[in-house]
Amino acid sequence: MAMLSLSILLLILAPISGQFSDERTALFQLRNSFSDTNGILETWNEANSNHCSWSGVSCNSNLRVSRIQIKGNFPKSEPQLLVRANFSDPCRTLRGNLSGVIGKLKEIRVLSLPHNGLVGEIPVEVWGLGNLEVLNLEGNDFYGDFSRYNFTCLRSLRILNLGFNRIFGRFPSSIRQCRRLEVLNIAGNAIAGDIPGYFCGFCRLVVANLSSNRLIGTDSSLFRHGCKRLEHLDLSYNSLAGEIPRSLGQCRRLRTLRLSSNAFCGVIPYDIGRLRRLEVLDISRNMLRGHLSPANLGECKSLRVLNLARNFLTADVDGVLGQCKNLRYLNLSSNRLSTTLDISKNTVSGEIASFITDICNRSLSVQLIRLQRKIGEPDRGSRNRQLSIRAVASIVSVSAVAAILVTLLVLFCCIKRRRIESRIDVSASPYTEKVTVFNDIGVPLTYETIVEVTENFSRRNCIGSGGFGSTYRAEAAPGNTIAVKRLTGERHQGAVQFRAEIATLGRIRHPNLITLIGYYASDAEMFLVYNYLPGGNLDRFIGERERRMFDYRKLHKIAVDVASALAYLHEECRPGILHRDIKPSNILLDNDGNAYLSDFGLSKIVTDGNSTCIAGTYGYIAPEYALTGRVSDKTDVYSYGVVLLELMSDKRALDPSFHSHEDGFNIVSWARMLRDEDRAEDVFAACLRELGPRDSLVKMLHIAVLCTVESVDSRPTMKEVVEKLQQIQP
Repeated sequence: MAMLSLSILLLILAPISGQFSDERTALFQLRNSFSDTNGILETWNEANSNHCSWSGVSCNSNLRVSRIQIKGNFPKSEPQLLVRANFSDPCRTLRGNLSGVIGKLKEIRVLSLPHNGLVGEIPVEVWGLGNLEVLNLEGNDFYGDFSRYNFTCLRSLRILNLGFNRIFGRFPSSIRQCRRLEVLNIAGNAIAGDIPGYFCGFCRLVVANLSSNRLIGTDSSLFRHGCKRLEHLDLSYNSLAGEIPRSLGQCRRLRTLRLSSNAFCGVIPYDIGRLRRLEVLDISRNMLRGHLSPANLGECKSLRVLNLARNFLTADVDGVLGQCKNLRYLNLSSNRLSTTLDISKNTVSGEIASFITDICNRSLSVQLIRLQRKIGEPDRGSRNRQLSIRAVASIVSVSAVAAILVTLLVLFCCIKRRRIESRIDVSASPYTEKVTVFNDIGVPLTYETIVEVTENFSRRNCIGSGGFGSTYRAEAAPGNTIAVKRLTGERHQGAVQFRAEIATLGRIRHPNLITLIGYYASDAEMFLVYNYLPGGNLDRFIGERERRMFDYRKLHKIAVDVASALAYLHEECRPGILHRDIKPSNILLDNDGNAYLSDFGLSKIVTDGNSTCIAGTYGYIAPEYALTGRVSDKTDVYSYGVVLLELMSDKRALDPSFHSHEDGFNIVSWARMLRDEDRAEDVFAACLRELGPRDSLVKMLHIAVLCTVESVDSRPTMKEVVEKLQQIQP
């Protein structure tokens, strides 16, 4: 009997010993993947057999690694970095790659490696760490497509900090599984598209920093639910358009709200005035209009910083100052003001920025430190305590029984759920209306079939989002793929007007315009059906250009295709059609490198050249359009010139590298500056500079610069642009 008990005990303890050894080996492999020239990991060595005592490593009571926390000081210069740390040694950083061996540390709860020099992609093994509560990789040089990150297993995640890396792409649908998120920081990357509607599902969120990305839209009801705990929201330095969401008024705990450097239009909603705890309100550098009165800031008694500079506001400044008696800094410059006070004494932009940063740093740092101390706190006695064999055996036995019970329970729930779902008739639908078809594809299209093939507009079929709505890939029949653009409710003006305008678009034919197959319109739902192009959009093409062959021939082909499509819309259509939102994500490609313009005619079919609300995307909008709201065919010419500059250079329209220059400096200013300094070659991406031909590239640069001159009359027409491009064809 004693021998049997001993055998059972040895069988139980064998996995513990193996796991202890496996984790120690994994840490050694992790160390070897880093370049540690500064000796940060000097305690990670063979002489020290207890890996739980290594610097930056903590273990739980089962002697399993629960935390890796190594903070570096990789220098970063971005002004929007909200959470900074102060270090005495600026060279004390880890470099290299984060190895996939991290996936062997199954019980790790905190992985924190901020402000180091780590490069490459975040290993996929990270997304399988089901116990992870803190993932902090801020301030490194990680590269990857955000939309491909799989957060399905990270249901316990409370801090996600990927700020200031080189991450691109759109929000992944799987991140909605992280219901316990309290801090979300993805600032300083190249994340594009809309802020998804499921963002409001993060009901525990306290800090959200999405600044300095390429986000283009928000749902007007985005913050209506689920923001009761939100204290800090930063959406600055994006391309967010439309009106400021009134639903922000529901976020009653907000202390800092930063919406600066976007393309918000309309008025400042009164709902913001309900935020009694608000200390910082920065909505400068937008296109806001209307009158600012004390009522706009009705209950903002705690407001200390108010920055409304560079808009088109009028204001009762005396009344605002009387209402907000705790204001320490006020900036209303570059607006249309009248006051008896000397505003210049209240406009201290540098101090405002410093004060905002100070408030955000202090409050966000406290939040992060509090959570990281709370999460994954190591058992301080475990490093020196040796558990008795009986204690270990008891722990393992109880854990094994619990694991078996949990597994059985989960299996039971899954089986029950599948049985319930199998009883649901997913084909039942009250909608059987036909889709109005302009181009027959040999497959009958109805509302019901569109909903079915898009899986009820499932996020996993979404291939892009823009100012008008989201686009979904769907297989209408085997081998017959279509793209369905579902229009957002805020964008259309009613089914009758929609049908009248879309009927004109259905008659348009051009080799470089995406083909409109048909549409569906009712008071509750509107969508367009297009031919599907497998090459993605130009925005993605530019981001992945280094991985594929890209030369002057391809550059010229794309430039001519887009210019020809625009010239057709301006010159050949009656009435002429202005696009008003030319940008890389609205230019699609097929597998042969042909370019097609999409979303044409959706802003407005222009007859009189006037507009009451600014459309388009910040960074691509012509200056006269932003200032006066007046639109013409030369507005599209300017946007086309910006796209051409992006295509031939390694810069984006509002590249982060431009932040060090004066306000308003963008890719147009940069290209003109280099050309005037006789440094035209510095504009071109490395692949173009190496392959040439230099003369043709310089001529194309001149065309792009000419398209983006401030004088509207000096810009060429798109027909003239096509002629100029044909003169420098390969």
